[in-house]
Amino acid sequence: LRPNPAASQVELMEPQDPSTEPRPQDLNSTILAAKLGPALDLEYSSLTKPVNDIVTQHFPFRTRKGRLVPIGSMPKHVKDVELGYVRLSDGSKLKTRVPSKLRRKLRQLLWALTACPVGHRWRDLGPRFWPRWLKEGHCPSSSCSVPAGMKCRPSATVHKSLLRWHCRKSCGWIKVQYPIVSECSCSCGGGGNHSGGYT
Repeated sequence: LRPNPAASQVELMEPQDPSTEPRPQDLNSTILAAKLGPALDLEYSSLTKPVNDIVTQHFPFRTRKGRLVPIGSMPKHVKDVELGYVRLSDGSKLKTRVPSKLRRKLRQLLWALTACPVGHRWRDLGPRFWPRWLKEGHCPSSSCSVPAGMKCRPSATVHKSLLRWHCRKSCGWIKVQYPIVSECSCSCGGGGNHSGGYT
């Protein structure tokens, strides 16, 4: 089973029987860290409950003296917006008199209005996962189009390795891959609320 990139959050169906939960002696951090090895990513996971549940979104602009200053490269779909002419109904082109500096500012404004930054939130996966806390990606719920109507949807995921307490004849830790939203894109399609799964 592989997760759908449109997944915003994995639904966990956990048994309620406490006898199937790991015991204190099963939670030795040194042993479990060795079991995960280099796959343990403490940037996206935590052994203890994080102080702040919500992590700030990575908006592609910063403010300086009341102005938007872009961070990073302008997306190709914004850079390719043609502001030098207007195409008429007969197919001909009417040249616009928009100075290059104004074109740049208009593109930056369009970039800011249509941006889909990924926000992160810490999630408690419960006692049957180690590390127990995972930083999940989420897309903003606001409109990302001009005029409004399109929404930011998950468009790519990365997978983080975790340990999952698994019981059949006996119980033990197994390694699983957990999907995290890593990229959001502006889209008119639905499906942003579908859930994926872990492998």
